[in-house]
This record gives sequence, C-alpha cells and structure tokens, in this order.
Amino acid sequence: MPDVIIVGAGHAGLAASACLSLLGIDHVVLERGDVGENWRRQRWDSFFMNTPNWTLNLPERDYDGPDPDGFMSRDDFVALLRDYAEQRSVPLHTGVEVTRATRSGNGWRLETSVGPMAARAVIVATSTYQGPNFPPAADSLTPEVLSLGATDYRSPDRLPEGKVLVVGSAQSGMQIVEDLYNAGRDVLLSVGQAGRVPRRYRGRDLNYWYDKIGLMDRKPDDLADPRFKFGGQPQIAAWHTISLQKFHRDGIRLLGRVADADGPELRLHRDLRENIAAADRHSEKFCNDIDAYIERNGLLFSPDDRHEPDHAPIENLQSVSEPEAINLIADGVTSVIWATGFRFDFSWIEADVFDEVGYPVTRRGETGEPGLYFLGLNFLHTRRSGIVYGISADARYVAARISDYFSGSAINRSTSAVSR
Repeated sequence: MPDVIIVGAGHAGLAASACLSLLGIDHVVLERGDVGENWRRQRWDSFFMNTPNWTLNLPERDYDGPDPDGFMSRDDFVALLRDYAEQRSVPLHTGVEVTRATRSGNGWRLETSVGPMAARAVIVATSTYQGPNFPPAADSLTPEVLSLGATDYRSPDRLPEGKVLVVGSAQSGMQIVEDLYNAGRDVLLSVGQAGRVPRRYRGRDLNYWYDKIGLMDRKPDDLADPRFKFGGQPQIAAWHTISLQKFHRDGIRLLGRVADADGPELRLHRDLRENIAAADRHSEKFCNDIDAYIERNGLLFSPDDRHEPDHAPIENLQSVSEPEAINLIADGVTSVIWATGFRFDFSWIEADVFDEVGYPVTRRGETGEPGLYFLGLNFLHTRRSGIVYGISADARYVAARISDYFSGSAINRSTSAVSR
C-alpha cells in the first residue's frame, strides 16, 4: 500500500509527485488516460498556451529554453509533461479511473477501474476544468445543426460546410473564433461578459504585469463574488492581442448573449453594446493600474500603447445591430460551438469538505478531512494556483503538510476551521 495516491497526471499531479519524492514519501499517480490527458483531449489542434514559456515552471525544472517569451503549442506542452514524468521517475499508472474515495480506518479507500486501492492520504489533482458546461439552450437546439462544446472542437475542417456560431467570448471562445476566421470560415459570435486585456503593454507581457500589480496574489477572500473563481478568463490569445473590436472590423458578426433556444431559433439578450463597452472598461482599468504602478515606483518603461488601431474602441457603438433573435437555418448556420465555461465534479469523493456548489474548501490545498488534499484548482491559494505558474509553491506546501501529518506534527483542523 502506498502512503499517498495522487489522482490525475496533469501538471498538478506530476508536481505533487516530484515534491513527495523529494521528501522520500512513497506514492503512486493514477491517471484515467495518459499524461496530460486533459491538455491533449480538451484543446483544439492549433491551441497554444496562454501564458509565456517563462511561467511554465515545475518543481526542480524551471523553463530554460531559448524562447522564454514564446508560447508552447498543445502538443509541445504535453511532450514537456511526458518528459518531466520520465525524468522525475513518476510512479505512474495510466488507464486507471478512480470512481469513489472514502475514509477507511486511518486512511483512504479508492474504488478504481482496476480494483480497490488504499493509502494513508490522497491528493486530488483533477483540475477545476473537468468538462464542458452547456447552458439549457443547448438542449433545445434543433438537431439539424451540429452542437458541440469547446472541448470537442478540433479544427475548422472537421465542421460541416456553412456558417459557425460560437457562443461565449472568454479565452476559449475568442480563440476558436480566430481559428475559424483564419481558415476562411464565416463566423458569428455570441458575446458574453468577459473582459479583455492587451497581450503586451508598455513592453511587457500581461503576466509580468499581473505579478507586479498584485493580481496573481489575489486570494479567494479578495473576490467580490465567490463565483468569480469559476468565471471566464479575459479575452487573450498567445502572441498577440485579441478583441471584439478587431472581430467587428474584420466582419465577424457579433450578437448578444443567448437567452434560450427553440429548434432553429435562438433568442438573444440585447446586451451586446454593454458587453463590448464593459470589455473596454476592463482593458482601460488594467492599463491604468499598470500606469499607476509605474508612476508610483518611479520606473521607466516604453510609452502607453494601449490603443492599437485594430483594438481601439468602436467609434459608434449605436451602429452595432442587436437582434432579439436569429434563425440558424435561415442564416445558414450549420454548427454551434458552446464556449460557455467548464464544470467540475467531485461527487465521487465522500467527505464533508465541499461548499454549497460542490467546490473543495481548503487551506492551500489541505482540507479539514485528515489525509485529503487538493492541487491545481482555481484560487486554491491565490489566482496563480490554477495555472502552471503557481503549481510549484502549492505542491511543495501540500507535500510538506503531508509529511507533517505522517509524522504526527500536523495541526488538527476541522472543516469549519478551514478558510472558505
């Protein structure tokens, strides 16, 4: 019996394994697919990481390649994870699905596709984004139109001929629209309420500024609404700025949010102008906060370059049409891609460590249930916890807490004592 079972072999699970190994703690990693399964299975063919290479640091392996400001493709990042697992001699068991976890005596019992397993502790590293989240309208759409989630989209040539409607304008939706447009497809976009930020501002990548102005260090208690932990990420893409303004100028048809569907008809909210304006305000605030940081610290950076011509505010928002409904068949739409967020499901874990929406309640990954830990979740500790950039520090912390737990020096914590 291993001391620890790690569930999931993405970047979080591999980081946990590396940190446990450094402490000499016996463990295994269970993965229902292969290393980096979600990165490989839930990203489209042309996907690139949204964070630059210099942020892709894993325990004992900081990025040291020739292009720190570049962006890895999906396949290159999966290859990095596989290489890391091999170099760190991760005790990996692929093709093993965990279906249930329960407390058993002084440890945990896991039901798996290869039979029951037991351990003194469990680290759940299955991410926040486990599957697509479809709105009710998706169930009411006519079967004459292909309907799929963003995680099932692979490339423009795998869709039927005709127009494509993308629903949702956060990171995934915006990048899928660009992928389709660059392939010559006729695209419509139902615009949501995500903000936007420039890819680079005053000579530095947005992640550099996220660090400097404190956004990466924000904690769950700093959020105005706890649901922001799961909200769509700002409109960004690898390498360059992406915006509704450029889409509008390129001839991509922008629509308000989808309210509901009835066969081929989609009814829409008339909130397109407000959503475009709100995205602009988000970008302006981000740039203003950076300007204030530079001025406050007496620093020298390249000049304000926020208003690139392609991404400047639309001159006359009143000229933007806002229909209350569209008929997909009449408009020639043959495919709808729902880029409407993701869902998580931890119902297979039988423990009283979840909040009212089923999200784990932890103190930097440590729950109030002895021997149960989480890694790689959005806002597990700070904003950076949900991305590769933040995994090393969180994984080291969890590994150290497990070591303390095994040695008997860990502080007893009830669920009520763990910060929500």
